[in-house]
Amino acid sequence: MNKDLNLLKNDLYIREFIQDNNLSDDFLNENYNVFLRLLDSRKKCLNCNGLNECRQGSSGQRLSLRYDGVLIEEVEYCNYGLSKQNKANLKSSYVYCDIPNHLLDIDLNNIEFKDNQKELYLKLASILHNKTNKGLYISGDLGVGKTYLCIALCNSLVKNGNKVAFVKVSNFFNEMRSLIGTNESLDRKISILKNCDYLVLDDIGSETVSEFVRDDILFPILDYRLENKLITIFTSNLNKDDLLRHYQYDRKEKANLMNAKRLLERIDILSEDYVLDGKNLRRY
Repeated sequence: MNKDLNLLKNDLYIREFIQDNNLSDDFLNENYNVFLRLLDSRKKCLNCNGLNECRQGSSGQRLSLRYDGVLIEEVEYCNYGLSKQNKANLKSSYVYCDIPNHLLDIDLNNIEFKDNQKELYLKLASILHNKTNKGLYISGDLGVGKTYLCIALCNSLVKNGNKVAFVKVSNFFNEMRSLIGTNESLDRKISILKNCDYLVLDDIGSETVSEFVRDDILFPILDYRLENKLITIFTSNLNKDDLLRHYQYDRKEKANLMNAKRLLERIDILSEDYVLDGKNLRRY
């Protein structure tokens, strides 16, 4: 093989690696094939716009080198691969997580918020910094940012080592219905929501009501969290009066005002009301 050392030296990464480790041309010549593999690997990353375009053998990973008296080939994550891995690690740190992957990289330290969201942002920051022992009931129209801000809080809480559950209410109750008859799994998931440090019930009031949902799942969770002073946050398109009417009737239109009031009492004690006004940001 005709070994063109300039081909290697023209690569910035290799040139800096040689300089940092005080390596000679003889060393470069002796390990030419190793450096050539590195060069080929890193060329595959040129002009890449994301993992969907990745040309590496393992998506998001490329060859790197380390010198410790001998030359060692290693694999490292590119920025896209590292972001994917960080999101996966964060998601696995939740005790329950209904957060889409593209929102796992936001937190209260890096989000941008609208002027109308500032007060809510400060309230969520107070929860993050343990300046309050009460949760929030955040109501407002579609797309005003309720869920977005709560996800940012949850990601911050998880990064601080807290046990956090972010629950899309309608998804969760559909899952619970599918587990009827498998009590061990059902009880375990309920226990997770009872005992986690922070619980966000997102879009409460969007689910189909049944006695099972209201009395056997939601009430025991909230009652336990109330008794144990655990912070619970709710987001909803409904105010609490509308939520009471929502829980008063099951899907057979059977009324049970007393059980609905018992549930709403727990929600009311657990949370401070906050209305987030604004336009639907999903349309802009």
